[in-house]
Amino acid sequence: MLHRFFSLLKRSDQPDCTEVRESSSDYIDGDLPRSRAGRIRAHLDSCPPCDAFVRTLRATVEMLRSLPKERAPDG
Repeated sequence: MLHRFFSLLKRSDQPDCTEVRESSSDYIDGDLPRSRAGRIRAHLDSCPPCDAFVRTLRATVEMLRSLPKERAPDG
């Protein structure tokens, strides 16, 4: 019952940490609508753990993209 009460108090237009982390790949790739990306950016500005998560994910993606592409062996 308390959980429902607190969920009603939460602004529905603001993502929570779970939503931010689930959307982080799309956010990094620029695949979110501008309004959604803006709400995520606002969350990141006020949530150091989520900001660190997204920065780490972004650095990992950039590092992987910088590796030379290799073809998988046949078979």
